[in-house]
Amino acid sequence: MNLITNAVAGLSPGALIFCAGAIFIASVIRGFTGFGSSLMWVPSLSLVLPPVAVVPITFLLEAAASMHLLPSVRRQSDWPSLWRIWLGAAVGVPVGLYVLSVVPADVTRALVALTVIAAAALLWRGVRLKAAFNGAQVTLVGGAAGLLTGSVGIPGPPVFLYFLSAPHDIAVSRASIITFLLGAGVLGSGFAAVQGLLGVDSLVRAALLLPLVLGGNYLGAHAFGRADPERARRGALLVLMAVGAVLLGRVLFTAG
Repeated sequence: MNLITNAVAGLSPGALIFCAGAIFIASVIRGFTGFGSSLMWVPSLSLVLPPVAVVPITFLLEAAASMHLLPSVRRQSDWPSLWRIWLGAAVGVPVGLYVLSVVPADVTRALVALTVIAAAALLWRGVRLKAAFNGAQVTLVGGAAGLLTGSVGIPGPPVFLYFLSAPHDIAVSRASIITFLLGAGVLGSGFAAVQGLLGVDSLVRAALLLPLVLGGNYLGAHAFGRADPERARRGALLVLMAVGAVLLGRVLFTAG
């Protein structure tokens, strides 16, 4: 009981409800589209917790959410690209975690907000690759994703853009993104533990939020294919841009 009390110390009932709602909504989006959870989790939770506390939680939840969906998507995943992306991410994650540990919280919050807004805007525009990437370029995509994973807890944007703009069927893109996020969550959690950023409070907070993640994942995954995917995707991107704008506004307002 003391572990739970310590994990939620300093958070008002309103903040706890806000965190639970943001986690659940993002998990529904994640189950449906295959992405979007960290893009919403990190800026939302960063409104009430310091980023250095938020990032390890998102690593754990990303790994758990992806593991939950993996059995249904593993056969459709683009494994050759994924192995190259994970190789690049393994180099980028520890560099990003070092940045997270030394950069002030409001600077990190601003980077999170700008990353979310920029990624959502690019995805909204439907950026497409003009030519297929070679192996080295795919590995660089992974390195950029690893850097963002460690520094702001958002592993997806470079990989989302790669798979969503590549000449893949939407089901293959969704499956590959989900599978990538499993590896990113495991890598991030491992490096965070080594660098002393993953403590007992992070584990307890993640455990408390996990039922909301799995429930939202379940609802989103079962809705996939039954609704208009493009309309849902654009709705999710609007939510992400709004959350990023609110977080950036908070940083600018506080700084002022």
